[in-house]
Amino acid sequence: MHNDKSATHALPDSWSLCDSCRLLAHALIGPQNHHAQHTLCLMMETHLKALQAALNLPIPEDYQPDALPANDGLFDEVELEPAELCDQCFALNYALLMLSDKWVKEAIAFVLWEPLEMLRRSLYTVEE
Repeated sequence: MHNDKSATHALPDSWSLCDSCRLLAHALIGPQNHHAQHTLCLMMETHLKALQAALNLPIPEDYQPDALPANDGLFDEVELEPAELCDQCFALNYALLMLSDKWVKEAIAFVLWEPLEMLRRSLYTVEE
C-alpha cells in the first residue's frame, strides 16, 4: 500500500516535465513533415497536461533543488533582431486570425505581447 506522499514521487515532477517540453519545443522548430510536427504537438500536449498536474502538487518536503541548470545550448539565448521579432509577431497574429477557440486565442494574444514588448525595447535601445 502506498501513501499519498510516495504516490506523488512516482509521478514525473514539474522540473523534468518542463525539460521534456523544452526538448519537444526545440524539435518542433525543425520538421518539414506536417505529420511529424503534428505528432510532436500531440506529445507536447500530453507533457503539458502532466506538467499542469505536477505544478498543482505540493513540492516534496525532501526535495533539494539544484542550482539553475547551465545553458545546455538547446536554444539560442541571443537577443533577436527587430526583423526576427516582427516575424514572430506576424506568425502569432496569423494564428490569432486562424483560430476560433477563445481560450487558445487569449493565450496566444498574451504570448504575442512578449515579442512586441521586446521589439519596442529594442527600438529604444541605443547601440554603443
